[in-house]
Amino acid sequence: MKISDSIELIDGTIANCYSVNLEGKAILIDAGMKGSGRKIIDFYRNIGVSPELILITHYHPDHVGGLFILSEEFHPQIYVPDSEAEVIAGHSKIVPAKSLRSKLIGSIARTKPVTDVNPVSKLSLQGLQVVDTKGHTPGSTSYYFPSLKALFVGDAVSVRNGKMEINRAFTLDYPTAEKSRDRILQFHGATVYPGHGKPVVIS
Repeated sequence: MKISDSIELIDGTIANCYSVNLEGKAILIDAGMKGSGRKIIDFYRNIGVSPELILITHYHPDHVGGLFILSEEFHPQIYVPDSEAEVIAGHSKIVPAKSLRSKLIGSIARTKPVTDVNPVSKLSLQGLQVVDTKGHTPGSTSYYFPSLKALFVGDAVSVRNGKMEINRAFTLDYPTAEKSRDRILQFHGATVYPGHGKPVVIS
């Protein structure tokens, strides 16, 4: 679904995945569930473009599940939160939140490891600002494009009925997540693009 000339929401990925055109460079934000990978590939094939970069907001399975097949198909540069690279590479396990739902999903959800990833601290791209929004997960990261006034937050906040909320059931450190939400709210005039819910403008 086209949101603007530079931003598209890729349909059918459960957790929102966005394609951003930054001065002709195709950038994918998050990789959806495992079954989302093929839908994302089809999206890019249909528009005749390959993503040069994939930016991961956090390591939950509904955001990295399609990463393996996308890596194999497009061979993009992949950037992930520094403290979560070992999980995405398959060397460590996700630390679940305290809720039973989080522990259950954490115990059964499996994603194919992707080892060819870069720590987001090494990312340097003109027109992109990396924003620390940890709390939901240890390294939860948001990506801000000043020229587009667009802030992609993953699950640092979810949007329900036009309001930004923190999903307690799947958030590891709620007090830290609250501070991250406060940080997000400082981006006045920007549009927040969440992993769950519809975009909302920060007043």
